[in-house]
Amino acid sequence: MTYDIVIKNGTVIDPSQGLHAKRDVAIAGGRIAAVAEHIPDKDAHDVIEAHGLLVTPGLVDLHVHVWWGVAHLAVEADPSCLARGATTVVDAGSSGSNTIAGFHRYVMDQVDTRVLAFLNISGMGQLDRDIGELQDFRWARVGNAVEAARLHADRIVGIKVRLTDVIAGENDVSALERSIDAAAQISKPVMIHIGKSVHPLEKLLPLLRPRDIVTHSFTGLPHGILDNTGKVIDVARDARSRGVIFDVGHGAGSFAFETAEKAMADGFLPGTVSSDVHRYNIRGPVYDLLTTLSKYLHMGLALDEVIALGTTKPAAALGRSSGSGKPWSEVTGTLKVGAEADVAVIELREGPVTFTDSLGKTRQGSKHMLPVVTLKGGRRASPLHSAHPHLHGHGH
Repeated sequence: MTYDIVIKNGTVIDPSQGLHAKRDVAIAGGRIAAVAEHIPDKDAHDVIEAHGLLVTPGLVDLHVHVWWGVAHLAVEADPSCLARGATTVVDAGSSGSNTIAGFHRYVMDQVDTRVLAFLNISGMGQLDRDIGELQDFRWARVGNAVEAARLHADRIVGIKVRLTDVIAGENDVSALERSIDAAAQISKPVMIHIGKSVHPLEKLLPLLRPRDIVTHSFTGLPHGILDNTGKVIDVARDARSRGVIFDVGHGAGSFAFETAEKAMADGFLPGTVSSDVHRYNIRGPVYDLLTTLSKYLHMGLALDEVIALGTTKPAAALGRSSGSGKPWSEVTGTLKVGAEADVAVIELREGPVTFTDSLGKTRQGSKHMLPVVTLKGGRRASPLHSAHPHLHGHGH
């Protein structure tokens, strides 16, 4: 059989199939055509040699900001996400009901990355760095959010609300209630941004429903998931037990090694790992999703667990996993035959690497996952660079 592309001799890790083995992957017509121990490539139009490399489903990043040129913090999706292994990304609140139409037309419909979105409960979205989108609570209009989410239902995966004091102030509980109201009307989850809220999580987390998402879960800011003894608070455990997802959402100010390490020691692992990549952290400390995932590899999670946290688990959180019943065009995070050919070819580089959290604290690691080539629908995207010099001791 003639294939468009055959990826040869890589170590395929696909948690959706429980697969970790040396395999070839064949692509035809933009879809996965075969995964086998040996696939003849003599008739393939293109061959990618992946000996010594990992081959995984295209990564799924639950939290990015890519409403470039409008949201103050946004970066371009293709070079910042797709070229660095993330084939499906979710913009977490850059757009609101007033701006989603433009985001859909001028970004989502134009880039090669599959871009979905949590719609900000604030109609303005995240336009400005210094003026929070909920400082004037009139922006939090449930009816407008519901109407916009229904008009753009193919791309809107839920409602986003940021509960930090400088954004929502005393309105944090009310903002969450309005967000849940809107999300319930569209039958989709809420994603809440925690850390330094006016009210503690004991006032916020009990309102969440199964499938709702807490991002910035391992923040080092006040009103996080740890108590004064370094243990995970009961209200967080209760939320997780009823199906709330605790996402990393690293960002420029929302991930602390100490919090993550203490939570892991207390048996509280992330449900998903996302980068929250944007213009203020893309040159450090985040860089990309693979670097964020590598931090969890450094903290002791097995490679297969880490890959799942960036593929099958976020796909499931979106209701777009291979077992969701969705058509193949909406499924992500898998290399199953028939799925869209979203593939990340990754180097697991051995050697010294300095990881930095959002508080400037560092850890000296020895393994770093780096993008080699990414395929979206069977089309190649290559990274502009491998690893930023700061990560490997060559700062400038």
